[in-house]
Amino acid sequence: MNKIGSFFRLVRWPNLLIITLMMCLVYHCVIMMQSSMAFTLFVISMVLVVAGGYVINDIFDVETDSINKPDKVIVGVVFSERQSEMFYWALTIIGLCCGLASSIIAFGSRFYLIFACLLLLAGILYSYSSTYKKKLIIGNVIVSLSVAFAVFLPWLYVLLYMLGDPLLLQSHGEFVMSSFRIVLIYTAFAFLATMIREIIKDMEDADGDGRTHCRTIPVVWGGRTAGYIAEFLILLLFVLLIFVMNHSESLRVSEVTSYALFLICVLLFVVFVTLVMLGREMMKNPEKILHGLSVVMKIIILIGVLSMGFVNFNR
Repeated sequence: MNKIGSFFRLVRWPNLLIITLMMCLVYHCVIMMQSSMAFTLFVISMVLVVAGGYVINDIFDVETDSINKPDKVIVGVVFSERQSEMFYWALTIIGLCCGLASSIIAFGSRFYLIFACLLLLAGILYSYSSTYKKKLIIGNVIVSLSVAFAVFLPWLYVLLYMLGDPLLLQSHGEFVMSSFRIVLIYTAFAFLATMIREIIKDMEDADGDGRTHCRTIPVVWGGRTAGYIAEFLILLLFVLLIFVMNHSESLRVSEVTSYALFLICVLLFVVFVTLVMLGREMMKNPEKILHGLSVVMKIIILIGVLSMGFVNFNR
């Protein structure tokens, strides 16, 4: 197996690309800030810390992955556990160093404001893999919050930067505060969509999770209950998207963004109906179908992220 390709699979490069897009589109298209070395370092920091989180997750998850997806196990097959641990520490430490440099450049003596968030994220990702992943619900919430964090953190970054520059705050502060609503909406979207995907993935991996004593929702409450919870979250996401489309003018979102949200609604409807049919045992090969739904949810998240690129057209 190609080691370079395996390394990129280990760090989940498509997910890292989505995180990069999230942060850059919020910064450049929603808040409409210009590029800077400090923010570039901040994005690199976030991506590296999250990549380290994926590596440590696979290290702790070898036993479960060997049951759920034996052909895709990398730790212990392509890379030894020791090599994987070195990857984790290198990615995390380099990421935190980039974050520290970014914080010092942007905030000076107040560098600890954002750097503390990155330290907290690194600690949460490690704790998730070592402890909370096997606990009921909290593991799903941590992953969903981590993704939502990538949407909200650029806005917080800009706000804290402006608070240290009175002239900049006076000239751009009102616009940054007015963008808070749309950032909050996308943060909620990222959280709900990720939560739905995590539950679907748990349903897909229920066999291996059960054997390794992971207390996921399908293992503890059953696959049907997990399906009901996912369906409820889909309905909440429907309500959020319909609200945005009905208030597109006041929220200042473009027609392109509205079309993207409508497409997401169509895909969510497909996921919802499929989950209902699975719950009633009307479909065969549920594992393959659940894997397909997980892929659809990732597409939904990607469409939602890309739609941020058109938010500012009506401003």
